[in-house]
Amino acid sequence: MTVPAVCADLHGFRLERLRPLPVLGGSFGEYRHESGARLLYVAAPDESSTLSVSFRTPPWSDAGHPHVLEHLVLMGSRRFPSRDAFQAWQRWQLLDYLNASTTRDWTAFTASGTVPGDMLDTLDFLLDATFNPLLEGGAFRQEAWRPLPDGSLGGVILNEMRGAYAHPARRLREATGAALFPGSAYAWSSGGTPQALPDLSVADVRAYHAQYYVPANLTVFAYGSLPLPEVTRRVAQVLRARPRGQAAPWPQPMTAGVPEWTVSHPRSAQTLIAWALPEGLSPLETQGLNVLGLALLGHPDAPLQRVARALGGPLADGSGLHADTAQPVLAAGVAADVDPQELLAALLDVLRAPLRPEDVQAALGRYTLSALDTQHHGFPYGVQLSFDVLGAAHHGQDALPQALAGAAQALADLPDLPGFLADLARRVLADSGHRSVVRLQVAPDPEPRAAPLLLDGPTGSEGWEEQAPLAAAPAPQRAALTERVRLPDVPDLHAGEVLGVPVQSARVPGALTQFSVSRDLPGETDLLGWLPAYLHLLPRSPLGQALTRDVQALGATWSVNADTTHDPLDPARVTLSVTLNVRGLSTRMTDVTARLGQAWATLSPVPQEARRQLQDRAAQLRALRPTQSAQLGMLRAALAVNPAFGVREACDGCLSHDLLDASAAHPALEDALRALHAALWAREDLRAVVVADQPGPALPEVLRPLLSGLPVAARGALAPLRAAPGGADLPGSAALAWPTVPFAHADAPAFLVLGRALQDALHAPVRAQGGAYAVTVRALPEAGLLLAVSARDPQPERTLDVFRAATSYLPDLRGEALEAARLGAVRQLLSLRSRAMLARQAALDAHFGFVPHRAVFLRGLLSVTADDIARVAAQLARWPRTTSSLTHGRPFCHHIPSLLPWGFHDH
Repeated sequence: MTVPAVCADLHGFRLERLRPLPVLGGSFGEYRHESGARLLYVAAPDESSTLSVSFRTPPWSDAGHPHVLEHLVLMGSRRFPSRDAFQAWQRWQLLDYLNASTTRDWTAFTASGTVPGDMLDTLDFLLDATFNPLLEGGAFRQEAWRPLPDGSLGGVILNEMRGAYAHPARRLREATGAALFPGSAYAWSSGGTPQALPDLSVADVRAYHAQYYVPANLTVFAYGSLPLPEVTRRVAQVLRARPRGQAAPWPQPMTAGVPEWTVSHPRSAQTLIAWALPEGLSPLETQGLNVLGLALLGHPDAPLQRVARALGGPLADGSGLHADTAQPVLAAGVAADVDPQELLAALLDVLRAPLRPEDVQAALGRYTLSALDTQHHGFPYGVQLSFDVLGAAHHGQDALPQALAGAAQALADLPDLPGFLADLARRVLADSGHRSVVRLQVAPDPEPRAAPLLLDGPTGSEGWEEQAPLAAAPAPQRAALTERVRLPDVPDLHAGEVLGVPVQSARVPGALTQFSVSRDLPGETDLLGWLPAYLHLLPRSPLGQALTRDVQALGATWSVNADTTHDPLDPARVTLSVTLNVRGLSTRMTDVTARLGQAWATLSPVPQEARRQLQDRAAQLRALRPTQSAQLGMLRAALAVNPAFGVREACDGCLSHDLLDASAAHPALEDALRALHAALWAREDLRAVVVADQPGPALPEVLRPLLSGLPVAARGALAPLRAAPGGADLPGSAALAWPTVPFAHADAPAFLVLGRALQDALHAPVRAQGGAYAVTVRALPEAGLLLAVSARDPQPERTLDVFRAATSYLPDLRGEALEAARLGAVRQLLSLRSRAMLARQAALDAHFGFVPHRAVFLRGLLSVTADDIARVAAQLARWPRTTSSLTHGRPFCHHIPSLLPWGFHDH
């Protein structure tokens, strides 16, 4: 694929600056339109393209003007006058990503996909949505807030923010902005606080839109290989009919904040110290701060992590370097109520001390890897890049990502990088007075606000009674789905063997090598109970700390995780796989595997104070249950339908919290962890996958230094660890599960299409009846399940009624409706993946027996008929449903921070 040509003047967009991006094999062009609008174009030979329409949107108060507007502009516009315009558009496009994001002071509407026609039409949709929204009162009442019959307040965004503020990290984030930047836009919550949102009216939102959604305040981002002349033509056509307006002012630099700021949380006490970094830093200093943040915080043995443990807890939420404000913020603290002066003294000691060369090298290696890793890891790279580019652009800074412009090499070329970073730490942090103490104290939240007695309508004639929703959006003209679907090009696999370990390998262009080494265990293994403790403690052990530091210094990362894979013929039969994953620079991979081989069987996998660390982790997970309750509830619902989910419940669910406590209390903890480590990593019965830019048959040899350090076979037994689940209450959402059929069954594709049809059908009734932030319905064909879940749901009982009657909400699935459901199923089945991920998936398919069924499944998916869906829907209606939403007569509540992925790791 070639890089698109660059032009100097396109439809009123003049090229202001063009710079090469060797890492991407392309260029970065900055264009300015006569209206004041900007276009930032990253030309790269990537078939996955990204487009983003964005505006600077500083909040006016805590009432959430930018956030509410973000929702409303996607609920009907001049060309697409339907309240469900956003959902309807998603149904008809082959996109890998379509979403809107409200940051601290800018808002973006972003799409990514591999079909150029769908991407360009989506640009038209987003431009009309943002410049010509209807902003009608009924949509405001549904999305923002409205009085309920019982006198309380409801609304999608109000419920969303109630869920967001349940997480201590959100409260610390907002408090940090208020403390460091008093009187600025960062002192307000751009999302809106639950207390202030009812102060907002639709008239306020309309006024906000008129001020900020104007051409002079617009920045368009484009990435990939889309034709730039066509992009500029479509944008210019919209700008031509709009008044120029004024760009929002740039954030003004600040040099002092509030010394201390305290907020409350019902379950969490934390102490954080935050520094606002000065403006005017050089590009090298700015990128040096990224490396400095990694050196100070980037692994369990990093200096500021040691400070937190010494003061009695893990790192506070919000610790790290953050660039979501015009002046970046570095924060560090402890998840405990400690003396702020003691914390500050400990942090200043670290900031004024020389940096350990090994920490600096580890940080530089990790930073270099992140700069060179431009692949899609289940998420479009262009979307990730857009946030980096637009964040700088909307803060009045150079929008070129320095990480892509050779900053890592410039830092590596410094004669004394540790000295450079230590001097930077002293100048911009230790000696800076622009810092604040932010404290989170345990206290109940204030009582919910009652509905106002008098509500101001959006106009004099428009009352607050409910109105009928606008008509559904018609389907755009599209080629048949069979003509638009393109199967991914999977790299060829080569089978080999190293020291008795079977290895599958594939050649993928790029500067990175990735490999995994796995052991398969039966679901009923006695090792299962110890896994949560092992997975948490391993990175914090002498082995984990040494490897993280040394491997990062070589430009690589490593992790160990547990995944499950269901059998294609019997989803109740599951295999548990424990996997070592490594990704790094190909030029250093032999050094990486040699270091792994030296350490894996010799250094201890048990950290000091292992028992306390497990107790802290269990307590932390329990405190976060309200923010993770959707995933936890879905696991419970899935487990009741398919016993194989007991493995995931032990690794990721509420049972894992109880197993952590049981491990901490077990007298043989240290011996058990060492025995488990030895049992998992003996060469006997291991398997491996290697992906790199080298001839496939030669790849397995990269593993020899690692495998030679492992014992051939493990000896001894491990006593089982048991824990009874605590049956925790999980307030805020509803989940329902149905059994379906095995992956290889002829009806499995129809169930996948049915899941997508129910996703579309249930969105409106769930929001209308319960006010949930979102509803997601997915068939998991490999697990033989169909799951429905609501997020941030104040009325889960009503939502469950909708779920129980799910099939009654299905429309006539013929013609356009059937095509939309099949298209959604194709997107789920063929989600964007890097070539390395495709190669690894192909190896897993070969190992677990999915290969003969994949192509059959896709053919079946493209040929699913309305009669097929009616048949499986009838089965769904007859079969028993299992809910995780009712316990002791009360609904469980749980919310989803991100609807995709769900938190399942089934291949």
